[in-house]
Amino acid sequence: MDPVAYPVRTPSAYWLVVGVLFALAIMVGYLCGLVLARGLYSWTIFGLGGLIVAAPVVYLLATPEYRARGELRVGTAHVEVPDGRGAPVRFTSAGLQLKVDRVIVRYRFTVLPVAEVSRGMVIELREGTRRRRISTLVLVDPRQGEALVADLERVRRGEPPEGPRAPDEPPPRRPERPRDEHEAQLERELAAMD
Repeated sequence: MDPVAYPVRTPSAYWLVVGVLFALAIMVGYLCGLVLARGLYSWTIFGLGGLIVAAPVVYLLATPEYRARGELRVGTAHVEVPDGRGAPVRFTSAGLQLKVDRVIVRYRFTVLPVAEVSRGMVIELREGTRRRRISTLVLVDPRQGEALVADLERVRRGEPPEGPRAPDEPPPRRPERPRDEHEAQLERELAAMD
């Protein structure tokens, strides 16, 4: 059976955050250069400035699971997971170790919990020394995350993958039956106009 493909791409919001961090780092670096050129030496300014200048690099190094390009292929013989450049990292299905972490963001107002928002899953694939972490947010359709995890579990057991499930159809815009007499009369009049 051919491998099942899940298209992946780095989310646009990720690159937006990287762009904002780099713009902020350039501005702060420029300001620190101006302060240094004026002869003002403050370890506090340079310490905070250095942290802000280093932030985009730290962000890029700390979040590789949110960068991917190409297709994630799940087959009975092997699993291919693309990296940020699109180069596949190949794992054999028989030796694949899988760890799934659900990402939940908790919002608080002072000490009171306000909301919990699910932000997908981070899947860690490991075989020997090879390791790749990937988030379900990089899927072109992030709703396919559960199907992806189920397929990875299936190929670990030696079963063929089923592939992404078809998305549920949206509910119809118009109700099937009128809800009251006024709606029934409106429906009759609109049908008579057609």
